[in-house]
Amino acid sequence: MAKYVGAAIGLIVLALGGWATIVGGGQPPAQAPVVSFHLEGAEPSIDALLDKFRAALEAKDKALLRSLRVNQREYLGVILPGSVDEGAPRASYNEQAQKYFWSILDTKSIYSEAGLLSSYGGRPLKLTNVEYRKGIKKYRDYTAYKQLTLTFDDGSPDPEHVRLGSIAEVDGQYKFISFVRD
Repeated sequence: MAKYVGAAIGLIVLALGGWATIVGGGQPPAQAPVVSFHLEGAEPSIDALLDKFRAALEAKDKALLRSLRVNQREYLGVILPGSVDEGAPRASYNEQAQKYFWSILDTKSIYSEAGLLSSYGGRPLKLTNVEYRKGIKKYRDYTAYKQLTLTFDDGSPDPEHVRLGSIAEVDGQYKFISFVRD
């Protein structure tokens, strides 16, 4: 009888070990790319995203501005685990690490949103130039357009240079990852 109990416990441990891998306790042996992840309220192009960004600033629309960047589900589902080189396995983080990384990104972006609205909100803005300080990088699950500098003509003698974080493109959809320039 003890021999059968021992064998049963061994099978349960093996089964639980496999389950831990499936739910994030380790890396599965093979992973398919995230090919159809839907970003909520995303734009079909960078130009459309930047036009909405400009409109949010002009209207001092905090809710619209916030909707232009990835939410917690999108960050934890695609951006964080997919921020590895193409072909590499998705990164795996425990719940505490996920909460920490999202909290840092979200909090810094909220403060950046307030600063953007305070500095540029309510003014007519015409976007005249877009630069990516760190270029464009293809990651496993998305493409990042890194560290934007937007030049706006606001009617003053000197153009406004707005420095922002990065934009993510996931399956032909575009949203800001963060408004924070690191």
